[in-house]
Amino acid sequence: MKQTEKATVVDELKTGLAGATVAILADPRGLSVSDLTELRKMLRQQGMALRVVKNTLARLAVTGTELQELKPYLVGPTAIVHGKGDPTAPAKLLASFIKTKSTFQIKAGFAEGRVLVSQEVMALADLPPREVLAARLAGILQSPLRGLVTVLSGPLRSLLMVLEAVRQQKE
Repeated sequence: MKQTEKATVVDELKTGLAGATVAILADPRGLSVSDLTELRKMLRQQGMALRVVKNTLARLAVTGTELQELKPYLVGPTAIVHGKGDPTAPAKLLASFIKTKSTFQIKAGFAEGRVLVSQEVMALADLPPREVLAARLAGILQSPLRGLVTVLSGPLRSLLMVLEAVRQQKE
């Protein structure tokens, strides 16, 4: 590969990784070209990209970015999955892909500003989507408030019941 081609690849990779909220490094050994094409297609539908790169070029691309903490994991064949949005989506997709293609292995990941080892990426795949977690949190926060309203309305309800009983006796 010529020097200009290498510089172009590094620039493209750096541009792609610059705005990424999630990046996952994987070992694509044992996958055919059709398997990688199928995986790319599934990732593209979720707004993610997959690129198999040389480690030296990947190291140059992540240098000076928050992803530079992934450098120790850039050994052996490397495929980088990156994109914006919910970090659980690509983790779930890769976890389901691993079930069908056991030779594909996750090396590490980067999400929410921190490096994740492969077990943490797989744990991320087990999490429900962000919307479900937000709904659960809203329910947890709402529960004490609902209890407070019930407690505060109790005396008022009792007073109304007494007044209603008095009204019925006078009729």
